[in-house]
Amino acid sequence: MTSFGLNAFSGNLAVHNCSWVRVRDGVVWYEVDAQEGACGNTLRTNSTHAIYSNSLFVYPLNNTYFTPSVRLPFFCVYPLDTDTSLNVAISPFLPLAGGLSGVGEPARASMSLFRNSNFTEAYPAGWVSLPVGSPLFVGISVEERDTGFVVVLEDCYSTHSPNSSDPAQYFLIQNKCPADRRQVSVVENGSSLKARFSALFFLFQGDYQNVYLHCNLSLCNRRTHNCVPFCSSRTHRSVSHSIPVKPLTIGPITWDKSSKAADDLQ
Repeated sequence: MTSFGLNAFSGNLAVHNCSWVRVRDGVVWYEVDAQEGACGNTLRTNSTHAIYSNSLFVYPLNNTYFTPSVRLPFFCVYPLDTDTSLNVAISPFLPLAGGLSGVGEPARASMSLFRNSNFTEAYPAGWVSLPVGSPLFVGISVEERDTGFVVVLEDCYSTHSPNSSDPAQYFLIQNKCPADRRQVSVVENGSSLKARFSALFFLFQGDYQNVYLHCNLSLCNRRTHNCVPFCSSRTHRSVSHSIPVKPLTIGPITWDKSSKAADDLQ
């Protein structure tokens, strides 16, 4: 910037006193949190990405007299892999033509099997043995700094292999709603970055094969949409404008064929 007569350390974002600067390998970097409203950030989403936008204003080296700053618009793009657009209104408006862009990492998600209905005592990762008819307490958590997004359980199902694409699938949650209300209860879905459900653990093919649980998730922007699924007793209504997240798998869960009580679940 010096070669263009600009002071590389003089910059500020849309909010005048917002300027987080660091120097690395002789390069001056300006940073801002990927969060709507931070330093004047605006957020818009399209069918595949969430885009945070702002402008950097840089001033001349010898700014003795009033001289307009040079505006450098930029935007950071984070993949959401959605199949529809989120209709978000942006205000105030910042022109984006000729701006810079960068691609961030997708949201991280994890799924755990819990010992109790309070979802406070998780089983360690790996192999778990449970008696037939035991309740499964399953919790899902998504790491996402922008809390305007919430997680929605799309489909949860079991297979007898760790492959989530196994054609023999036994659904617990389908189209965001319980497949059988007598055996599945959704505790939390579409209201935060956590989702929870419980289901009874029975034989699926009449034998005692190991069982793996898989869940397909999506992120929903609750600032612009109602993200909590509506499930009637007869029909399922999907939540629109949801954003798929990489599927999760836990297991194996194996059958305890003894007659002892499930003390670990109490």
